[in-house]
Amino acid sequence: MNGFLLLDKPKGITSYGVVARVKKELNLQKCGHTGTLDPDATGLLVVALGDATKTIRLLNEQEKSYQATIVFGYDSNTLDAYGTITRDIPMQFDEMALKEALEILKEKEVQIPPMVSAIKVSGTKLYEYERKHQEVELPKRPVKIYDMKQIGSLKAINGHLEIEIQITCSKGFYVRSFARDLGQLLGGCAIIKELRRLSSGSFTIENAVPLQQISCARIYSMEEVFPFFHLEVNEFTARLAKNGVVLDERQIQTEEPFYVCYNQKIIALYEPIAQFKYKPVVIFK
Repeated sequence: MNGFLLLDKPKGITSYGVVARVKKELNLQKCGHTGTLDPDATGLLVVALGDATKTIRLLNEQEKSYQATIVFGYDSNTLDAYGTITRDIPMQFDEMALKEALEILKEKEVQIPPMVSAIKVSGTKLYEYERKHQEVELPKRPVKIYDMKQIGSLKAINGHLEIEIQITCSKGFYVRSFARDLGQLLGGCAIIKELRRLSSGSFTIENAVPLQQISCARIYSMEEVFPFFHLEVNEFTARLAKNGVVLDERQIQTEEPFYVCYNQKIIALYEPIAQFKYKPVVIFK
């Protein structure tokens, strides 16, 4: 059972909790997920099964899209509505000011992550500093917004302005940080009220199943997810690949990952490590 499962994560469970449930339901030894969703976020969680866990980092390189509700005038220790509210102020601005602020953020290529993220500084995760109330310089990280659109108009709910947006972004992008930066640009603060992941790479939420339907969900094969070139090799090279030997230009010249096959059966997935040097990502049993 080597492949990928698409689940629609509900609120109130961690991504790790989803993985643990999948392992139990499907009786698996190895299982992992691509891209953590916070406990109160919902949406697409791609779960890797068996040897597919070794390819998680390849999926993590792909873009993701989210739908978020941002509420202005609030700040919290987690940058969302589920943390401790640390600020509650009135904010007033119009659609033109909002549009200008969104355009500024769309062009930004660096972002400061939330203090409650798992990014490490000097070997310690940021959320561990936050729990101990220790100050630390937050690292700037390269990010990119590929597409962004506002859904509907600016609304006032319970005395606070709100907007709903869809955003497609690179790996390492934090929508909570985006909300924080947007609030600051508009002269105050803002947090995430609702967050839902809509896609991850070629996977979309439309193909995901509820957590309660794990046992009957479709499993996507690695070949479907990674349609790489198939290199058919002889018996000698097949033995090398099975033993994890580095391949070179004598077998193939490419800058992309590829499958090694023997007798039309995939035996390994290789990737470039230098010019015309390739190492295995996965060796199939």
